[in-house]
Amino acid sequence: MTRPVTDTFHIIQLSVALCMGLVVSGTATPARSQPAFLDRSVQATFQRIPLARLVSKLSSMSDGIIVLDRQIDPTQYMTLACQGESLRTVLWRLADETKTEIAVLESSVWITPFGKASQLEQADRKRQKALQQLTMTTQKQLSTKRPLQWPAGQQPATLIMDLLAQPATPVQPAIAGLTITTNGLPQGIPHDHLAAQTIPRLTLPEQLDLITMQYDQQLLWGQSSESPSTLVVTPAPLPPSSGTKKRETKQKPASTRPPQNKGSDRERYTLRVAAPFEELLRAVSQRLNLEPSIDTESFKARSINAQEIIRLEIKDANRDQLLDAIVKPLGLTWSIDDKTLYITASD
Repeated sequence: MTRPVTDTFHIIQLSVALCMGLVVSGTATPARSQPAFLDRSVQATFQRIPLARLVSKLSSMSDGIIVLDRQIDPTQYMTLACQGESLRTVLWRLADETKTEIAVLESSVWITPFGKASQLEQADRKRQKALQQLTMTTQKQLSTKRPLQWPAGQQPATLIMDLLAQPATPVQPAIAGLTITTNGLPQGIPHDHLAAQTIPRLTLPEQLDLITMQYDQQLLWGQSSESPSTLVVTPAPLPPSSGTKKRETKQKPASTRPPQNKGSDRERYTLRVAAPFEELLRAVSQRLNLEPSIDTESFKARSINAQEIIRLEIKDANRDQLLDAIVKPLGLTWSIDDKTLYITASD
């Protein structure tokens, strides 16, 4: 039996959920350790969501650092169902869908073009080995983890030099007693402008690698022969690729089709309405037992008015078809995470 949605609307209080992503997890050891957040289970459904937002959501949900390489198109739409699989499994499934590969580093995981994962992992091990050659005092000083943030428009070369200069602030204290000299920076990093970002606590070498590796470079650390308190940092290309990386473990992949809620495949919806988008969304969300969440910042960026009238007539539709029809007139995308329906403007 079909149970149609009526055109009666009920106002529901909306709460806006902004996805922040990139949270550090655990302390890795040099012996080819892997971040603990890779083993965390993921229970969520993502429907036609831009890849960059999906990666940010997975980072936030797992308390991990997941980096989308700048060579990967961040605007491609993804549909992914995660039914309790480990983040490792989810990421490899995502790699299959986007024709990319996964690089697992000491404190982060990268989604990269084919061939680059091996380069990043070699560079990561090389950095760890180089740091082990420094004095114990220097190793201890460089092991301090600190947060990092920069504004929109920041140039990567300038950011690198600022980090190496170690300005002392209440949030990011300087590394006392160490002098860092550079050889060739910032000429090795191309001119670019970064989006605003906040990255939780990482060591200084990890912070620098997070930036330079995006540009296919690494930083080599060494102790000055003239002074044990002076470090020499030299830029170098990433190591040669050893080829496409194989999947590390065979696990049940995450489904690319969203799991149906109990009874959702049987329920069909008929709707004929002309109403403001936000009001319509609230009413339909209530009928679907979901809590709506509108990304208002993306609406402002695209000059989309949430009060624009949506004229819609749909018959015998399932849940996904109903939601697609509601968001299509404004060029929006939707995704469901647990009991929350997220609405965002397309990038």
